[in-house]
Amino acid sequence: MVSEQSLLQAIRKKELEMNVQIEQARSDAAAMIEEARKEAEAIIERCIGEGEKEGRSYYEIEFEVINKEIADIGDWRREEELAIRKRYEKNVPKAVDTIIEHVGAGL
Repeated sequence: MVSEQSLLQAIRKKELEMNVQIEQARSDAAAMIEEARKEAEAIIERCIGEGEKEGRSYYEIEFEVINKEIADIGDWRREEELAIRKRYEKNVPKAVDTIIEHVGAGL
């Protein structure tokens, strides 16, 4: 009976040691998970910050491009207006002569 009790005591002691090791492994795993979560949050925060910075930079560049296109269109419009005005002004004397000729013919 002594050997059975000492065998049971040895098993019980080993069970307790294993339980301590299991709890330590659980604690270590929980700490690793928490550390990984913190690292993931830091990576996400950094990526969001970098993404916002890149987005802002892209926006500013595209905004400048659009403003340049608007200015170019404005310049083109002014050039077209001047060209039309020159053609119009060049034809005004001829138009006046034609009107006078038709009005004078009717008198």
